[in-house]
Amino acid sequence: MLREWLNQLNPYYSFRQRLGLAIALTILSFSLLLSLIVGYVSQSQIRIDSGKFMEQLAYQMVHELDQRMSVYFEEIQILTTLPIFQDIKYPHFPKRIILEKLKLAYEDFAWIGLTDAQGTVIASTGGILEKENVSQRPWFKASQKQSSIQDVHEAKLLSSYLPNPKHKGEPYKFIDVAAPVFNIDNNFVGVLGAHLYLELVSKLQDAIFKPLHNYRHLEILILSAEGKVLLASHENSQFLFDQTDFHFPAKLNTLPSFRAAQKHNRGFILEEDNDHYLTGYAKTEGYGNCPGLGWIVLVRQSTSEAFAAARSLEYTILQYAVILGIISSLLSWEISGRIIKPMMMIAATADRIRQGDTTAKIPVFFGKDEVSKFSLAIADLFTTLEQQKQLLVKFNSELEQLIQIRTEKLSSLNQQLLKEVNERKQAEIALQESNKELHRLTITDGLTGIANRRHFDQYLQKAWRILAREQLPLSLILADVDFFKKYNDLYGHQAGDICLQKVAQTLSQNLSRPGDLAARYGGEEFTIILPNTDIVGANHVAKILCQAIQNLQIPHAGSEISQYVSVSIGLVTLIPRLETHPRYAVKQADLMLYQAKTQGRNQTVSQVLS
Repeated sequence: MLREWLNQLNPYYSFRQRLGLAIALTILSFSLLLSLIVGYVSQSQIRIDSGKFMEQLAYQMVHELDQRMSVYFEEIQILTTLPIFQDIKYPHFPKRIILEKLKLAYEDFAWIGLTDAQGTVIASTGGILEKENVSQRPWFKASQKQSSIQDVHEAKLLSSYLPNPKHKGEPYKFIDVAAPVFNIDNNFVGVLGAHLYLELVSKLQDAIFKPLHNYRHLEILILSAEGKVLLASHENSQFLFDQTDFHFPAKLNTLPSFRAAQKHNRGFILEEDNDHYLTGYAKTEGYGNCPGLGWIVLVRQSTSEAFAAARSLEYTILQYAVILGIISSLLSWEISGRIIKPMMMIAATADRIRQGDTTAKIPVFFGKDEVSKFSLAIADLFTTLEQQKQLLVKFNSELEQLIQIRTEKLSSLNQQLLKEVNERKQAEIALQESNKELHRLTITDGLTGIANRRHFDQYLQKAWRILAREQLPLSLILADVDFFKKYNDLYGHQAGDICLQKVAQTLSQNLSRPGDLAARYGGEEFTIILPNTDIVGANHVAKILCQAIQNLQIPHAGSEISQYVSVSIGLVTLIPRLETHPRYAVKQADLMLYQAKTQGRNQTVSQVLS
């Protein structure tokens, strides 16, 4: 009893279980897949939306910085146009009054001063640094011809006058804005410069980010163009100016967001910095005629915070997918039972017929669905089973005969095809060998076995073009066997042929580089091409060749200069030019050969051609 019940639950023994399980697993799989797709799409969209949001915050901060710097930049420029500042004879006190009013109007000004052309401060807010020479300060040097803005720095001269109440013992950090002053004759008379508190950046940041910091858990970094921290957010929403007060990575300028901001100005990126962050970035570029300082603003949020909503949605969908799968399993169990019941009845009756029960009849279910059609088809099948069996036996016998006939025919055709393929392969191999031999005969001298005149001409033209493009030297040797006509007259033409063969093989064997070529130029003349070889190297090769011919010690009683066969050599070296034909080098080498002969033979005459 228990075993039958377990068999009913086992999918291996029950088609009903397999069908129900297949339906349930299909629904569950698609539900899980849908949850993963929805989670991925939502997470991707949230990442893009969050990234765009932080990119916009970074850009807003950059835009505000550029606008604020532009205001101070233009204020200083406007003051330089006032006649009171352009007139060097005008009393200094009224000038100081105007500077004081400007400082009161803008609390971000730490100090404003006017210098003369030599860099001495003649009027300043609070009288600070008056009569001091600031000609070596960067803001004065950079502003003698045009307005300038200087990046964050410490003001050592002002540190004793303007102590830093937030960081005792440390000087303020300032941004410099300065403009040259010209009189009505357009002569340089001084510089109007101002120091801006770096705290103005903190004020802008507070206005933009402080309402969002605790809500979105954002971190803000404002970096100089070199990657130094100018402003950074603390977990308690406190913003610091000195990197010594807060722990940051040693090399912020290696962050992917920092490098991306340098290239693309604004955008967002996923990066790792002790944690995984979604970071928006932007870079200051200036506003109006005020140049930007290249500061980079990074607004970032940990991915655990940024993608929390997407993960929650994905988990919720996953829960619903599991619940739906369980419910679908129960429903599929009941539905599959109703579907399978008629087929189980047909299967049981068919099994009785198989065991020999001739009284059993296949149950027929009337209707228009697939089960009724299936029952009718099975009933007809068993009714004509014997006839179909006989037809099947006959068909199998005919099919086997046909297969045997076609197999024999196919085997014969395959053998014939293999024979034809082998014959064609042999013909192709013979043709390739013939082509190789034909090519060798066309480029080889029949007597000496080295390159012939045709191969020499082709190789020289190819080497000429290559060396002309690369502007490398080419050396050409033209060698002639001394008194060879007398050798033939004295020893006979057969001995002369043997002599030429030995000379040719000696010339070829004494060339050490693969690119060098020895060829028979005609008669007893030989030529050698030495690519990328200067005059020193070519003379060395010619000397080796002359000595190698002498070492053969081929007797030559008809020679007027030696008891053995010798050669005279003409050598030229030049850098080929595309507009010059290679025949020029051959002609010049022939002239050098002629000189070698006229000077006594058995020697080398060389020349470097321009």
